[in-house]
Amino acid sequence: MSVLLVGRGFLGAAIAAALGPAGRLVGHDRLEDPALLDGVRSVVWAGRHPALGTPAWRIEEDLEPRLAQRAAERGIAFLSLGTRKVYAPSPFPLREDDPLGPADLYGAHKLALEERLAAIPRLGLTRLRLANLFGFECDPRRSSFLARLLRTLARDGEVRLDASPFTPRDFLPVAWGAAWIARLALEPPGGIVNLGSGVGTPIGRLALAVIEGFGRGRLVVEAPVERDGFVLEVARLRTLLPEAVVDPAAILDACRAIGRRLATEA
Repeated sequence: MSVLLVGRGFLGAAIAAALGPAGRLVGHDRLEDPALLDGVRSVVWAGRHPALGTPAWRIEEDLEPRLAQRAAERGIAFLSLGTRKVYAPSPFPLREDDPLGPADLYGAHKLALEERLAAIPRLGLTRLRLANLFGFECDPRRSSFLARLLRTLARDGEVRLDASPFTPRDFLPVAWGAAWIARLALEPPGGIVNLGSGVGTPIGRLALAVIEGFGRGRLVVEAPVERDGFVLEVARLRTLLPEAVVDPAAILDACRAIGRRLATEA
């Protein structure tokens, strides 16, 4: 029995590497295959509709609920990779039972997907709400914080922040996050699980660590207003996976390593 992983993007590829022979990675073009779920113990949805987070997105056109319905009919567990953006903003660590209230359209769409999945009868659903998983993100289509940071550093020799450098966010190296997701996919716990470092890393400190590894560059703060800060409360994750403990210094070490890699490939 294998884990079916849907989505060949940045995160899907990392989870597939963590699963190794226990996983089978497919793209969205395979979803109509009637034999897709044969021999599958659980499904991890790591895909993303291209219009998600834009006014053009329609939940009826999203393929995730359709596959979840098929999984439910066959008694196959389903893991959906969600986002911390479904929560209402809070100055405190975000818990799984905290109030919901997305602050942007992407969060609203992901919450709508969560609710649609939760309404599917007999679906063995695990909802993972992810922090900012980061790695060496060279795809120009990626719009994450680190992807934008790497592009401007390589192109212009500088990193521009549109928020205060003291803004704390929950960053987690993708290799660690992918390994934890792979573990959970092999034994899905059900319910909601926050998946992050549980550490608030200031965005300016993270950017400086990348610049340090790169060996040159400057940090420019365009709007010194603290906004969109967050930390996930990860007690349930650590109960499920006792190894899911992060040394804050290791996050910065991972950023320096990314900077060094950028210097060799830029």
